[in-house]
Amino acid sequence: MNIKESLKIAVKCIKSNWMRSLLTMLGIIIGISSVIMIIGAGTGVRDYIVGMIEDMGSNAVLVSVDATTATENDYMTLDDIENIKNKVKGVERCSPMLMGFGRATIDKSATEATVMMIGVNSDVQFALTAPCDYGRFFNDEEYDSNAPVAVIGTLSAQNAFGYEDVTNEYITVSSSGKSMKVKVCGVANIDQMVNSMGGGSMADMFQMNSDQVMIALFVPCTTLTQITGADAQLSSAFVIAEEGYDYDAVGNATVNYLKSAHGNYSNNMYTAQNMATYVEIVDIIMSVLTAFIACVGAISLIVGGIGVMNIMLVSVTERTREIGIRKSLGAKTKVITMQFLTESIILCLIGGAIGVTIGVAGAFAACSIIDIAPNITWWLIALALLFSSGVGLFFGIYPAKKAAQMSPIDALRSE
Repeated sequence: MNIKESLKIAVKCIKSNWMRSLLTMLGIIIGISSVIMIIGAGTGVRDYIVGMIEDMGSNAVLVSVDATTATENDYMTLDDIENIKNKVKGVERCSPMLMGFGRATIDKSATEATVMMIGVNSDVQFALTAPCDYGRFFNDEEYDSNAPVAVIGTLSAQNAFGYEDVTNEYITVSSSGKSMKVKVCGVANIDQMVNSMGGGSMADMFQMNSDQVMIALFVPCTTLTQITGADAQLSSAFVIAEEGYDYDAVGNATVNYLKSAHGNYSNNMYTAQNMATYVEIVDIIMSVLTAFIACVGAISLIVGGIGVMNIMLVSVTERTREIGIRKSLGAKTKVITMQFLTESIILCLIGGAIGVTIGVAGAFAACSIIDIAPNITWWLIALALLFSSGVGLFFGIYPAKKAAQMSPIDALRSE
């Protein structure tokens, strides 16, 4: 008997007891679908979190001041930013991070919006994972001259103007009774960084109130102080190390400079956080958590395999006379073994295919709730189907051997 004939007989036997076969596959279906859904959704969440941190500047060190205990003298100044860049060994670039809120009017459409502004210098563009999607970043000359220019977030441009390439458009921003018309010189993916600093998601804000437009802007820090009328008291700054220098060492050197410059040697006043370390930590935590939950879900595969073995033993008992007739007609032991193994594998493969379909649909459904794209790769699906076939093979060996080792005479005598 060839493989094609074995497949035909196996499919026929499964169809003849389709309800029993479906119930037998249930454990395989649940196991495969849960593993696919957990890994796909978990990997998607991990990629989202890692991407968010990378957008904040994975190649930079974030130096922060403890605002809960800091006095006015403890905050960083724009002079500190220049001194860190010029005097701290290993520092290639340094950008202030000054936050400001206000109202904005889109000049082209007279649309009103709430604006969140981050005062930076041109060095911050080197902490971003990608350059401007459209236009350019403002330069040092514009920063020094307090130029009324801004880089807008891609999501912000889409929501405020209805399209992304809004370079050379104008926005009038106002705060603390002062206003300024700024020109959009570039559009970049800065929304995630601004959202993280502001403690909220702009996308969520848009969904909560469709009438309230929120926009994120990078403006020269010198310009922001003119708009808000506030002093440049900086609670954080991005530091980028020179090539070949250790980021942790550069971060510690920056902290030591600030302690010396401000005469505050408190161990907790200034902290340096290597953003790349956060990427690695989140990646490890999410990977371990996803693997652990997937392993728990895979337990149902073992339960399903035991169910397959149980049903195959029942099938052997029911088909004892058939086995006896086939062996008396010259069927070899390996042919009988292959027949029952084929049936077991097909049973698990069908269950695996159904489980993959349900798992993929479940991953997309779960991720759609939190607006994250799942990460389901072809190798994950192939591995799931291969694993389900392995379950069928492993748990089908004993029933297949039992059927193959039957005595033809005893099998023919069976009622």
